[in-house]
This record gives sequence, structure tokens and C-alpha cells, in this order.
Amino acid sequence: MKNSRPQTLILAEWVICLTLAGVFLAAGHAKIGNPAAFALSIHQFGILPTSCVNLVAIYLPWVEIVCAGALVFCPATRPGALWLAIILLAVFCAALASSALRGEVVDCGCFGANGNPTPAWNAIGRNGGLALLALVALTFIRLRHSKSKNLHLD
Repeated sequence: MKNSRPQTLILAEWVICLTLAGVFLAAGHAKIGNPAAFALSIHQFGILPTSCVNLVAIYLPWVEIVCAGALVFCPATRPGALWLAIILLAVFCAALASSALRGEVVDCGCFGANGNPTPAWNAIGRNGGLALLALVALTFIRLRHSKSKNLHLD
């Protein structure tokens, strides 16, 4: 009987990558539609110089969309896209934690500015979970591409 573990890893990797891509695509698309509102969300965090806020508001959504595309359409760059996702999610968590620890309630702008702020600790939990999924996908890729002859997946 053929070992189905590698196929299971591939399927799990795809599910994770599609999930992450969907989140980044939705987030990027929502922000592109209203860059001024997203710039205001970024400014409210108070962690970037004012001169950088508009640049981040304009380019970050495109980085998210490119990351989403690389997760789905570019298998050769998928590990890099997963690392980019982890870095983005870690930066988002740091910004949210900074705001929460100062006692501020800001609209994170994660999925565009909707005037209904997500509690910071909820967004941190969501982003942390997504980063963990990205690490799991990286582990699956590493297991699949391992050159070791003695690697047994069962």
C-alpha cells in the first residue's frame, strides 16, 4: 500500500496557503478601496512618523495581495511568501499590542476601515493563529522536500 502521508502534507499545505491567501487578498482589497481611511487607521496607532503613513497605506495592501498570489500561484516562492506572511502578521501583532498596552482603542484597519474597531487582543489572537498556520505550512514543505533517506513520516 502506497504511503499517503506526503499527499496529506500537500493537501494540508494547500488548505493553509489558500486560507492565508484568502485573508491577505480580502484585507488588501478592502484597504485599496479606501486608502485615506486606512491611512487614518495607521496614523491612530501612533507608531509611524507622519511622513510614512501615506506610503504604508498605499503600498501595504499591494504587498498583501502579492503575498496572496505567491502563496497560491508560485509554488517555487511559496516558502518566501509564507515567511513574508509571518513577518507581516508579527508586525501587525506588535502594532496592535502597542496600542492595547497604551490603553488605546483604534480601528486596526485589518479589513479596511469600517468604523467598528476589532478588540486588539482578538485581532492579535487571529493574527497569531494565522502566523502559526504559516509555520505549520513551512514545516510541511520542509518535510516534503527533505533529502534524508531515513525520514519516515508514519
